[in-house]
Amino acid sequence: MLELDVAPLGGFLVIDVKRLPRESVERLAQLFDKLEAEARRLGGASSAASIFGTELAKELTGRELKEGVAGLFNTVIKEIDCEVARVLGLEDVVEAVRALVISMVRRRLSRAGEAKPGSLRGSELAEVQRPAKPRKSGKASPKPPAVRLDKWLEQ
Repeated sequence: MLELDVAPLGGFLVIDVKRLPRESVERLAQLFDKLEAEARRLGGASSAASIFGTELAKELTGRELKEGVAGLFNTVIKEIDCEVARVLGLEDVVEAVRALVISMVRRRLSRAGEAKPGSLRGSELAEVQRPAKPRKSGKASPKPPAVRLDKWLEQ
């Protein structure tokens, strides 16, 4: 079960966009528009290849993938990372943070296994076989018959 607790979020730093120079806000807006357009061109951002590019996705997943995909992480997301770092005055840590992200992705994927049938929902639904219900015999059931709720309320 997933628990959502807002208390830890109280310590997060959030950029006050209203205090940023208009040029920075416009540049970030352009970059996010570019990210959306590029993700649409790639058919979404749901595959490792579209996010990380063919070469890095092969390395991360160990699978053969379609060649020639640059990936969002190495193109538009990198531009966004650099612009946010510039706005915050943290240009010197961008590459270290991006390397840390790759390290964390690599670690997460190394622990991930194949999904169990039926655990994924989406375009490729796994066929899950339900246990067969026992056939009714001619014998009387030992349980009393169920009463409909409206009839039960009238009693």
